[in-house]
Amino acid sequence: MTLDSVGSSTARRLPYGAVLDGELGVRLEQLAAEVGAVLDREFTPPRGPAGNTANALRSLSAMWDAVLTETLRSADSQVPPARQRRLTGLLARIRSAESAVTDFRLAAGAGLLDRVRTALAEVRDVTTAEELLTRAPQACCGLGFDRALVSRVEDSVWKLHTMCIIRDPRMAEEMVAAGKASPPTLDGNLVETDVVAQARPGLVYDVQNNPRVERKLVRISGCSSYGLAPLTVQGQVVGLVHGDCYHQRRDVDATDRAMLNLFAEGLSQILARVTILDGLSTVAAGIERLVAPGGRPSIRAPEAAREDFGLTQRETEIVRLLAAGASNQQISGRLFISEGTVKSHVTHILRKLGAANRAEAVSRWLRRMNAN
Repeated sequence: MTLDSVGSSTARRLPYGAVLDGELGVRLEQLAAEVGAVLDREFTPPRGPAGNTANALRSLSAMWDAVLTETLRSADSQVPPARQRRLTGLLARIRSAESAVTDFRLAAGAGLLDRVRTALAEVRDVTTAEELLTRAPQACCGLGFDRALVSRVEDSVWKLHTMCIIRDPRMAEEMVAAGKASPPTLDGNLVETDVVAQARPGLVYDVQNNPRVERKLVRISGCSSYGLAPLTVQGQVVGLVHGDCYHQRRDVDATDRAMLNLFAEGLSQILARVTILDGLSTVAAGIERLVAPGGRPSIRAPEAAREDFGLTQRETEIVRLLAAGASNQQISGRLFISEGTVKSHVTHILRKLGAANRAEAVSRWLRRMNAN
């Protein structure tokens, strides 16, 4: 990557990793060359992918220390005034360069945060969790990733949902199909297990040789590294967002991880909102179908129902969806839990309501809420 070509990279990297643009990079190279000539030692500013603001500031700090030491030494010896003036001038230029790098980092950071906001704005109008998970990968690629994958996590099972590959939509379909055919189990062997357990983003390197990756998927993708971040609802990890820079032929780094995590946090907020709205909408429609034509029941807050029946918050959510006519599969999708977990909750609901079946449980729940 040349100094003239790195400008396009700054749009997708966070402040501490922003790659210096051509003009500022050349300025630092010239300054390092002059400092090296004056002190008769080599100072090599970071170039290419390593030519980011953090490394540039470290390089400038090393130059400052060396020039300052020489300036103080010159004050106590017979050093020509011209050299002293040159050393003092170099100190001023180093400080000026540090200010320029800092300003560049702040400007790059503001631009990147704007891109995250823009990407989230592309999916903010969704009305269902399904729609969000379907559209999110394309929005993620808008951040600068070449490939993005959004998945669900249910009872320690990693379920691929939708993938976007800018240059190869067929590969995206192939990878998702492979993942759905045999959903990986997050039993500790995969890196994804750590991200789910800790609810923290991660980076995976040397993917083709890494023993903690899903072999079938990485063989299809051919990637060398990827980043991933958790989707959380009410403190529980319910999904994952993956991203890589395959076509750019570079490894993802801490900057990519931070940006992916910011995007995932925004998605989590939207996911929590649409999950609640989706459930309430379904419940309202179900009550319309189930109540008598003569009138609608006045429904008390969920806390009242829990006090009456001893239902947990999750069981209350499920009985509402049962009242709306939702199947186990539909409940599983809306609450991001497995169908087996839904069945277990339904069993507990039947016992607490003293009902023999789902219809009787719903009838008792609605009557009690109507009476309240």
